[in-house]
Amino acid sequence: MAKKGKTPSLIGGSLGSCHEATALRRRTCKRCGGSVPRGTTCMEVRVPGQLGNGKTFCLGCFGEILDQSQADLARLKDQLASARMES
Repeated sequence: MAKKGKTPSLIGGSLGSCHEATALRRRTCKRCGGSVPRGTTCMEVRVPGQLGNGKTFCLGCFGEILDQSQADLARLKDQLASARMES
């Protein structure tokens, strides 16, 4: 059976898209509550349908989020491999 369209990603889409940003004003990290001073690099997660810049994360927190996401993806890959072996 032919697949429809582009292969979707669990990263982005309806959950939001991530990108690097430079804080144009002081911001607050949505995870740790720490200050992100003006002119520093931070990460933004824009959620579709939500007005504004989205959620801002300091680089330390975003690194931890990426590590957790990588662990979750590895677990899902293992579960998929197990399911395929059972089939």
